[in-house]
Amino acid sequence: MNNTYFKNKSRLVILLLSIAVLSIGARLLMQYHFDTTALLYVGIPFLTSLILIAIRDPAENTSLKRRYLNRLIDAFIIMLGSSVLLFEGFICVAMFMPIYLFVILIMFIIDTIRQRKKDRNRSQLGMHILPFLILLSAFEGVSTNLSFNRNESVTVSRVVQSNITEIKQNLIQPMDLQKSRPWFLQLFVMPDYIKAGSLAAGDVHEIHFKYYRWFFTNLNTGRMLLEISEVGADRIKTTFLEDSSYIGHYVKLKGTEIQLDQLDDHNTRVTLTIHFQRKLDPYWYFAPMVRYAIGKTAEFLITEVIARDNK
Repeated sequence: MNNTYFKNKSRLVILLLSIAVLSIGARLLMQYHFDTTALLYVGIPFLTSLILIAIRDPAENTSLKRRYLNRLIDAFIIMLGSSVLLFEGFICVAMFMPIYLFVILIMFIIDTIRQRKKDRNRSQLGMHILPFLILLSAFEGVSTNLSFNRNESVTVSRVVQSNITEIKQNLIQPMDLQKSRPWFLQLFVMPDYIKAGSLAAGDVHEIHFKYYRWFFTNLNTGRMLLEISEVGADRIKTTFLEDSSYIGHYVKLKGTEIQLDQLDDHNTRVTLTIHFQRKLDPYWYFAPMVRYAIGKTAEFLITEVIARDNK
């Protein structure tokens, strides 16, 4: 057997050991409740990138494009292998992948520039600053002093062709759970069924979820309890009392406010505000993602629930 074979075999062993080490590290973060912090979402990709830099490419004369492709292949092997060992669901992998690949790319660029400076005997001090900042950012969320504000609200306003009486009637009708949703919301599970009573203050609606974390296996069930807290002539307020659904791992929904401003006999301005608490760090990645998802959810609720055609 030639040297290339042994190099590839050695590379495979290192990748398998990396999967084991990183999986144990991620499991420890989960066990000690650091799985919502940037230690998991930035720290693990950063550590993975250091391992990949240490492995390097078996062929020294490969092109930059080929080296990056090799790095990506190794990164995917580690990520998917760790996901299998941790038995993470599809949503977790989909949300983790962009930030994981982003850190891998940044570290690949830094390593490439550093190698070129080394070949030209130039100072590499500047190439250590950005990795240090990435490492520092991995501690976001480990304490309240290292966290950004997690409590947020998203407000969406639309003019709909219904009056207030029709809108209130819509809110107590069964929801069509097979409605097509925006592409991003399709990553998240729709309710399995909803137990709703009246639209009277104090009424509690049950929203039940059933989610297979890996398409057809690893069933996860949960529910939301939504209380109708206040019902006025032009305002409806709700409060989430409980959320044991899979969505609750990522965001804590706190409540909603629906403001109805009748413009004429057939048109009403609907303003829907959703209050929530973001659970995941880093802020720069998850805050815009969660706000986008909540905004799209608000648009969907106005279009398909509040202002649906009930004729």
